[in-house]
Amino acid sequence: MKRFIIILLSDPIFIFKFIYYNFLTLYYKVKGKRTIVYNLHHDYFFDIFESVYKELCKSRKIIIYFSYNKKDPQLHEYLSKHIAEKFILPNTITPFINFDLFICPEVTGPDFPISFLKTKTIEIYHGSGTYNLYEKIDVLNRFDIHFAIGNQFNEFIEFAYRDKKKKPKIYNVGYPKLDVLLSDDPLSKELSELYGLGKIPVILYAPHWNEHSSIHRFGESLIEELAEMDIKILIKPHNYLFVKYEEDNWYERLKKLEKEHKNIVFVSRSNTQELYPLADIMITDTGTTAALEFSILKKPLFIYCVEKWFENNNHVDVERELCRTSFCYHNLDELKKEIENILNKSSSMKEKLTIQRRNQEKLIENFLYHPGNATGEAVKAILKESGI
Repeated sequence: MKRFIIILLSDPIFIFKFIYYNFLTLYYKVKGKRTIVYNLHHDYFFDIFESVYKELCKSRKIIIYFSYNKKDPQLHEYLSKHIAEKFILPNTITPFINFDLFICPEVTGPDFPISFLKTKTIEIYHGSGTYNLYEKIDVLNRFDIHFAIGNQFNEFIEFAYRDKKKKPKIYNVGYPKLDVLLSDDPLSKELSELYGLGKIPVILYAPHWNEHSSIHRFGESLIEELAEMDIKILIKPHNYLFVKYEEDNWYERLKKLEKEHKNIVFVSRSNTQELYPLADIMITDTGTTAALEFSILKKPLFIYCVEKWFENNNHVDVERELCRTSFCYHNLDELKKEIENILNKSSSMKEKLTIQRRNQEKLIENFLYHPGNATGEAVKAILKESGI
C-alpha cells in the first residue's frame, strides 16, 4: 500500500492507468485470453526471451507486455524497435496490474507484483553458472516457478527453498536463447556482411567485466597483439564493463582501436550469441556464460584462467569444467602461439582440438537441458501455467 501511495502522489494520472489496465486484463480473461508481463532491466535480457516471445505470439490467447525501468529511457527506445508501443509499460505501473504471469530473468530484485494479486511469478534466469545466485536467495525464493537451465540450477533451487514450506514448481527448460545456434539462422549472412567478414579467420573476443578478466589484466595489448595476425577480430565485452568501470572509458578505448585497425570490429549490439556462428575461435574469461554457450558449436575456446577468481567464489562446478575444457592461457605469448598453431593446422593442435570437442559435448550434456529445443519447452510450460 505504501508503494502504491508513493507512486500515486508522484504521478497524478497513475490511478487512471491502474483502473484501465486492470479492467483490460479482466476483459481479456473473460474472453479466454491470458496476459503475461516480461520484466527486464537490461536490453540483452530481451534476447533471453525473444525466441519464446515469438512463439507465444502465434497464440491468439496470449497477450504479452514488457515492463522496463522508467529511469532508463534508452531501454524503452530499444524495446520500441522490437515491440509495439502499446505493449511497453513502465515498472511503476506493472506491479499493480493483475497479469496472469510475471516472467523475469533478473536476480537482483525484480519489480514483483504486489502481494494481493494472483499473478504467478516465473524466474527464467540468465547465465549458465550459479555461483552468483546464492547471495540472491532472498529475491529468488519469492518466485512460484523456476525454469532450470541445467542440473546446477535444480541444486541451487533446492537449496534456496530448503527452509520454505511452500516449494516452487521447477521446469527443466534449458536456455531458449541458444536454440538459434543449432538452427539455420539467416541473420548470420546479414551480420557477416555488416561486419565485413570474408574468408580470413574470425576471432570473437568476449571479455567479462569482473576485476580478474583479461581486459583489465592486458588492456588494449591483447587486442593489438591479435590485430597483427591475418584475422578479423570481433570485440564484444560484457555490458557491465561499461557500467561498473565507467571511469575507465572502455567504450571510447575500444572505438579507438576499431578506428586504428582495419581488422577490428567493436560490436555494440546487445546480442552476443548471434556472433557465435560468425567466429572460428572465441577468447573469453573465467566466470563468463559465453564460454558454455560457445561450446555448443564445438569450436576452439580460450579462457584466461585466474585461480584467484575461484578462491573468491563458491559453487563453481561449471566454471571449473569450462577451464579444464578450454585452452587456458596466462600471458599473451602463450595465447598467440596457440592461436597460430590452430591457424596453421599443426598436427599436435588437431589432436588437442579433437579432445576439446569431446569435452565440450560433455559440458553441454552435463550443464544444459534441451539444447536446440529449449524454446519449445519454455512455451509449453508457460501455456500450462497460463491455463491454456
